[in-house]
Amino acid sequence: MKRILLLIVSLALFSCKSTDRITKDIDVIDKQLKWGIVLYERGEYESAFQELSELAAWGYKDAQYALAFMFLKGQYVEQSTLIGMGWLGVATESEIEDWEVLFNDLYSKASNEDKKKFDIIIEDYKSKFGLKAQHVKCSKTTNGVSKKIITKCTKSDKLSKIYEIDLTEADL
Repeated sequence: MKRILLLIVSLALFSCKSTDRITKDIDVIDKQLKWGIVLYERGEYESAFQELSELAAWGYKDAQYALAFMFLKGQYVEQSTLIGMGWLGVATESEIEDWEVLFNDLYSKASNEDKKKFDIIIEDYKSKFGLKAQHVKCSKTTNGVSKKIITKCTKSDKLSKIYEIDLTEADL
């Protein structure tokens, strides 16, 4: 009888695998995103990276946009135009006009060889950190008082794979 009970408990424990699901309340995410942007604007790049890199990996466009600049300028991270353009390219999925203009301006100034590299990294980042891959939806609304159009991106409850952030071009 003890053996049967032990077998049943063992099978039950074996079949209960962890999903490694990470969940956060949307208010916590919003505060983390806002705080990360504040830290970035203050020049506290290491702390900003700690706050924003997780959210960028989860598909949040504002965090991806900030990471793009950190890599393009070498702020806390090793400077990399390739990784920076990858983040900027995936951030433009939000269709924020200023971001698209900046991306297109930088892209148009690149050599054909660099453009090919950018295209590869952007496609890779979209497959990992993009809207579809991370189950994120962006919508445009107006700010109540100023009537300024803002883009708000939110992640659905669907499970998605979380990928590590490339810190150097050697990681690619």
